[in-house]
Amino acid sequence: MTCTNCGNEKANGRFCGSCGIRMTEEADGFQNGQTVVEATVINAESNVHLENVSNLTKEYWSYFVQHLKHPSISLTKQDDEFRNSFISLLLYAIIVGLSVFTTLKEVALETVGSPSFSSVFLNVAGFVAACIAIISFGLFVIGKNFGPAYPFKQTVVLYGAHSLPAIVIGVVALFLLIMNSYWYGLFLLAVSLLYILMLSPGYVISVLLSKKPKGIDPLHGYAAYTVLVIILFGLLFKLLSDSTVVSYLPGLTGML
Repeated sequence: MTCTNCGNEKANGRFCGSCGIRMTEEADGFQNGQTVVEATVINAESNVHLENVSNLTKEYWSYFVQHLKHPSISLTKQDDEFRNSFISLLLYAIIVGLSVFTTLKEVALETVGSPSFSSVFLNVAGFVAACIAIISFGLFVIGKNFGPAYPFKQTVVLYGAHSLPAIVIGVVALFLLIMNSYWYGLFLLAVSLLYILMLSPGYVISVLLSKKPKGIDPLHGYAAYTVLVIILFGLLFKLLSDSTVVSYLPGLTGML
């Protein structure tokens, strides 16, 4: 503690050892260089942030459990669910990124060596997020032109709610990879990718096209969705043909 009158350094006590001034009156208003008011405000803000995170976590967990059991709820209850659906899809991309990084970190692949966390996780998670964005866009475009014309957010709500099983499978795959069970881990990871990129959107588009169809048979609408998504995926792979993500695929395939 420093005396505000003479500048003398004093570790403790109520009076300055040099000039004798009472220090508690000055020191009472300070805590580690901050006024009591400032410290109180910072603590209050910290508590508010922690409370918000806690509430968000509880809200998402409730959403996850409810929609995992009954994903069709999203067909009728769609208010304020976009955030949770977006979190679900983003969470899956993170799980895949961590799974691939865990695999490449533990197993030295001759083809790509031992890459850093940023070069693996960010690239893989970003690639999966781009694939999910393509699926969401395809569902929205076809549904808008041949189905009930849901807004983009509502389409994401449907897609996210019906993709929750992929998150569960992905978490199990990540756990197996951490336990060095690479064959089963990568197999389940591939199953989860198949689920979120094909099975889940396939079901959602069939529901959209069967609900208030606009003068076109659902089969033709499904074919249009398939063609659109294939074209978009082709463009994505063309853009990423020389990227780091594609270089991981041969090594990971060889481990199955």
